[in-house]
Amino acid sequence: MNLVNEKYYIRGGDIMGFTNLWPLFLLLTIPPVIMLYVLKRKYKEEVISSSLLWKEVYKNTRANTPWEKFKKNIMLLLQILIILSVILALMSPFLNFGGKSYKNVIMVIDNSASMNTLYNDKNTRLDQAKTLAKEYLNSTKDGTNAYVISYDSTSNLLLNGDFNKGNAENIIDKIKSTYASGDISDVVSFVKAIGDGIGEGYEALVFTDKEISLQDLEGKIVYLGNSGLNASVDNVSHKFVDNKVKVIANVTNNGDSLYDGDFSLYNGEELAAVENISLQIGETKTLSFELDSINGDYLKGELSRKDILMEDNTYYHVLSENKVKKILLVTQENVFLEKAFSVIENTEIYKTNDASNISSTDDFDLYIFDNIMPESIPAKGSLLFINPKSNELFNVLKGGEIGQATAVKGSVSSYLEDTQFTLSEYNTIETPYYGTNILTVDNNSIGFKGELNDRKIAALSFDLHSSDFALKKEFPILVYELGEDLISTGMVYSNNFKAGEKIVVKSSDYESEINVTYPNGEIKGIKSGDEVHGEKALGIYKLEQNDNKESFSVNFPTSSESNTSVAAVGENENIVNGENSLKSGIKLTPLFILLSIIIVAIEWIFYKKGN
Repeated sequence: MNLVNEKYYIRGGDIMGFTNLWPLFLLLTIPPVIMLYVLKRKYKEEVISSSLLWKEVYKNTRANTPWEKFKKNIMLLLQILIILSVILALMSPFLNFGGKSYKNVIMVIDNSASMNTLYNDKNTRLDQAKTLAKEYLNSTKDGTNAYVISYDSTSNLLLNGDFNKGNAENIIDKIKSTYASGDISDVVSFVKAIGDGIGEGYEALVFTDKEISLQDLEGKIVYLGNSGLNASVDNVSHKFVDNKVKVIANVTNNGDSLYDGDFSLYNGEELAAVENISLQIGETKTLSFELDSINGDYLKGELSRKDILMEDNTYYHVLSENKVKKILLVTQENVFLEKAFSVIENTEIYKTNDASNISSTDDFDLYIFDNIMPESIPAKGSLLFINPKSNELFNVLKGGEIGQATAVKGSVSSYLEDTQFTLSEYNTIETPYYGTNILTVDNNSIGFKGELNDRKIAALSFDLHSSDFALKKEFPILVYELGEDLISTGMVYSNNFKAGEKIVVKSSDYESEINVTYPNGEIKGIKSGDEVHGEKALGIYKLEQNDNKESFSVNFPTSSESNTSVAAVGENENIVNGENSLKSGIKLTPLFILLSIIIVAIEWIFYKKGN
């Protein structure tokens, strides 16, 4: 057991206990003090008139043995009492009175983005929460079952009823800060479910800086909200106007006092502009800048003044072309198809029921022909044909009735490899030289995708209404993947995210690994369809697959997590301020400090008197 680095409560029944054991090591200072008094001999020079007095001197010497001296020396006793008083003060003793005792304790520690706010000069709100949680845990009786939950937009059960306090402390220590955002009230139902599973009494403790109601749960809210100076960069964006780059930045004062500081705009790594800003409490300002050109692949806005939440002082804006793609759906009526394509990010869907409405001047990124064939195929844009006839791009053959369709492994993502559905009627396709089969019936192609003359083309040779495919969960996935492949929105649908937003990396190349370079330089390999958890780190992420390279940013969720004003938590009796002890009772540390001072004063008086 490492008594130096760990904190323990020693309970004397339910009355008295000590927070720390490490000061007991200071008891080792007492023997050296005693030895100093034992070994030190003190002589006084005297003038005598007769040698007869030597007999008296001899008597005194014999009586003044080391132990006799020890017994008579009040200074030694006082110094030992001083050492003991200091040791007791450092052990943080307390008297505990009343309070209901629970065998089960459920502790929820909020580690969302706002908990990165400085609570004092050194520690964050999360640090304070972890400290209080460990202190409370160690004040409980031996055998208490501990449940530890962290909340970072989702509830994560880290410890499930372990009664080992040392293990529980290690679990709490390992809770890391995140930049996620969420409603911590969602954790109440999770705690209740755990409590119902326990089947006996429990106490819930929620360490958070958010307003929350425990409803009918037995427990306390340990409120860790605090105010101070804080401003945030909420957004940085750009647009091209008259061969110039216009940059817009939004800055908000989320603190409790006037904010006065500098905003710096970086064009890549180069400092482009600096502007002094003054913001009243709650005020938001829009800053405007004009650049001749863009030097890098990102812009950065930054507040120079230090405040209690530094993570929201910087915003990265990754530059890219407009990724919004236009889709033209040519169909009589197909609700399934329309809804499936509507979920593809950064797309605009247009509809028509007549192919003759298509003009040569149209500039759609994707044309979808559902049971309709145009007189002439558009010269630009990607193409998707559903239940087509033979045309200049591929041949369609007569198929059959009642067939079982399956996905072609290797040509679709892992989510679709086990796809199966029934067809009442279908045709088959002569797969063109530029195409790859994605769906088959008895090894005959009923679906392919490919690229011809820099145009992406795909076809499904059956009417969706003649199958049960549209009713299966795989249908929107296939449509999504086809759409992403045909219109090429990139590996991510956006270049700039807020921490906590879902970031799924996609590619039409399902076999090759995608390398993700995180803001700290760490590189991880993922597959198409995997999620990147941007709530773990803020900054610029880089994606690379073969010759394809993309970047995106993850920024602090300022709208929900930057407000550092103290919430109106109400007057509920179960709310405990984060500065206060969670256990009812009296702390004895001040008394022992006072006792030490008194004994030092007494020692000084005796010293001045020559004792």
